[in-house]
Amino acid sequence: QHIIEIDGVKDVRLSDLTLTRAEGSQDTELAGINVERSEGVEIRGLRIIENRSPRGCIVVANCKEMRIDECTIRNYKTMTIDDRTNNPELSGYAFRSVDGTGIKVHHSQGIEIVGNRIIEDRYLPTKEVRDEYKLGDLTIKPEKPGRLMPQDVFDTGYTNNWHQGAAVQVSGPEDTDRILIRGNYYENAAQGMDIHADHVIISNNLIYHAMIGMKAMHGAKNVLIDGNQFVAADLWGLLLMPGSASHGDQPEAENETSKAPNIDGGTIVSNNLFSDFGYGGQNWNWADRQPEYPEQNVIAILFGQLEENPPLRTVLITGNLVYNSGAESEEDEIETRYNYALYLEKERQPAPVNIKVVNNHFEPGKKGVSNVDLE
Repeated sequence: QHIIEIDGVKDVRLSDLTLTRAEGSQDTELAGINVERSEGVEIRGLRIIENRSPRGCIVVANCKEMRIDECTIRNYKTMTIDDRTNNPELSGYAFRSVDGTGIKVHHSQGIEIVGNRIIEDRYLPTKEVRDEYKLGDLTIKPEKPGRLMPQDVFDTGYTNNWHQGAAVQVSGPEDTDRILIRGNYYENAAQGMDIHADHVIISNNLIYHAMIGMKAMHGAKNVLIDGNQFVAADLWGLLLMPGSASHGDQPEAENETSKAPNIDGGTIVSNNLFSDFGYGGQNWNWADRQPEYPEQNVIAILFGQLEENPPLRTVLITGNLVYNSGAESEEDEIETRYNYALYLEKERQPAPVNIKVVNNHFEPGKKGVSNVDLE
């Protein structure tokens, strides 16, 4: 069972506890703290150690006006199967992965995540760990690839996208709204923050060693990303794009209600600092590939996953610094490991529209400052 379960309560505070699981049961399918259908709950000053679960360590679902602050979460990932067979049209395959999320929020409104420390130091994304657990090997392979299954994964029976989860994930994009994520510290996450929500403020967080510093997609609208430090990301520092869950108006169909648009955009990316790109723990897994998606760019503004996705629109990128740690000294044996400071998709559809880039300081990568003219 979950270590603590909270369901259907109002105005409850949980504080100043240390929670863990007994030796031998620390790899689990269950949460450390599971909160559902509640309002006004505060979780403060907790230490949750060795609750290693793909479900998440602190899980919040269908809640309102909740705050999680000054908690420490250490070692929340586990070995599992990432099963994507429930929608064979899109994926239809499953693979061995290391997965886990520190704080997971979905289908909730008015949530604050402030001043937490989320650290993984047990399952790190090394070649040795990959080989020991056969990470990336397909366990289910479809007869033909789904629309989101890369052709090379279908051909080889292997995906290098085996590092899953996030320090913080906020999802349920159709109804998750009004989220504040401020002043948190993340270390060795697959993704520092994975955002699928509207009206989000993300400020003054420090992301240290991640495959992806953060991404916002699947209908992430009106997101303010300001004043964060992204240190040693390996695939992307910041990724914005429409996802498979993004859609325009959906008229009422048989046995289904109509849906309002779930689009991406109206976002500001300002005053963020990116450094040491490619010097996290997983550069070895992403370097020197010829992928479908433009990889190893510090800031990436990409096309939709599906042709029918509405394009990402109306984004302001200003006041950001991309620092090339590989250019500090001619005597240093440090190489530049990113292609562009900014990659902005212009050709593949649905391509982003109305993107304004102004007053940034971008040091060039291996291919230059950007794939587009920023003058």
